[in-house]
Amino acid sequence: MQLLYDKTENGIRKNEKERKHDMEIKRVKGKGLLCVILVFNVLLLSLYGCAMGNDKADQEQNMESGANPAGGTNTELESDNNLDAEQGAEAAENSRITFPDEFKDTIGNVTFNMDIVVDTDLTDSIVTAKAQMQKVNREKAFQLFFGDIPTYDTYDYEEEDEYGETVHQVTYVSPEETTFSYGPQSSKFDFMKRNLMPYVLTAFVPFHDERYNADLYGTETQLSFMSCEDAFETVQNALKEMNIQIEASYTGYALDYETMRSQEHHEDIDGNQDRSQYKKQWTAVDDCYYFYINQTYKGLPVYYVQNEDFTDPEDINAPIQAVVSEKGIEWLNIGRVYAISDEQDGVSLADMDSVVKTAAEQCNQLSGDAAYEVTKAELYYYVDLSSGMGTYDVKPVWILSGCEKGGKKIQIVIDAQTAVLV
Repeated sequence: MQLLYDKTENGIRKNEKERKHDMEIKRVKGKGLLCVILVFNVLLLSLYGCAMGNDKADQEQNMESGANPAGGTNTELESDNNLDAEQGAEAAENSRITFPDEFKDTIGNVTFNMDIVVDTDLTDSIVTAKAQMQKVNREKAFQLFFGDIPTYDTYDYEEEDEYGETVHQVTYVSPEETTFSYGPQSSKFDFMKRNLMPYVLTAFVPFHDERYNADLYGTETQLSFMSCEDAFETVQNALKEMNIQIEASYTGYALDYETMRSQEHHEDIDGNQDRSQYKKQWTAVDDCYYFYINQTYKGLPVYYVQNEDFTDPEDINAPIQAVVSEKGIEWLNIGRVYAISDEQDGVSLADMDSVVKTAAEQCNQLSGDAAYEVTKAELYYYVDLSSGMGTYDVKPVWILSGCEKGGKKIQIVIDAQTAVLV
């Protein structure tokens, strides 16, 4: 074994025994230090465990008492959420488009004593859109209305559809003179039974002429064979079968046979009363509902000008008209109905003052001496048939109606976005 020698201050060398003694002292001191370190670590772990236990207990206690671990209480968090909801509702209310219920003023020769009609909640966006005519499923329509008729005559002809294309047309006529036809426009359709309709059309006169009598028939009256709502559902189901699906509003007149019998009127080609054409007998079986069905879009009525003779949006120009008796649909006529798709959401509308100013300028330019009264302004979606062929622009418009003082009706259509004449 090699001896190790250490020098002391006195130059005395330590032998192996002394060196081992020194090492034992150092080992004992080292154990003491290790024990101290271990005790310190145990103390730290104990403190950390207590802290964790306290945090967990606090969290459980906080959850039971409604406290929010992130700071604050759950009640405070709910209050914040309620505040956000209230602020959101307030923002929505502030952004809502609003118009007064009425407008009264006189501008030049025009008196505005005007109700303002908006048939939808304008918290929903007003849009511009595109429209194409819906297409009748001709096969299903034929099966529904003419499928049980074994023999019939056909009359063929050609006309142009809404795209300017020549299409083949057919009218079907049964021996009982029940008729069925469709086109040339995609949505156009007509079906009529001849055993009742000629008499109904002379006994019910909704046109404003000397024979007008629509006010003799109730729009709230229920006939014995079926409710008005159920009769309208019969028409709706037929439209769906034919692939015509629209939002709609309707007016249903209850035509009772006794009133029709008293109002029936026929004339010959010279305009004289013709008794030979009168219905031989009226009975309760002839009771029926007459429906005017108008298309709506996003809650607003849809308006279009087919030609200069049908510019008035009144019921008599409704695009769908139908008559329902206890025997089913007696007559169904479909004109122009549209499939409409949004193009731009949230368009801005001009204020009512601007709309009224445009109307006043138009009336005052018509005649310097005439006086006018405007009694109603109603918001519509307008299908502009002059904007294309087959595909059309749709935009919001105001239709103002009234009369020249003295009787003549007036109607003014104004772009709701720009307040200019349409």
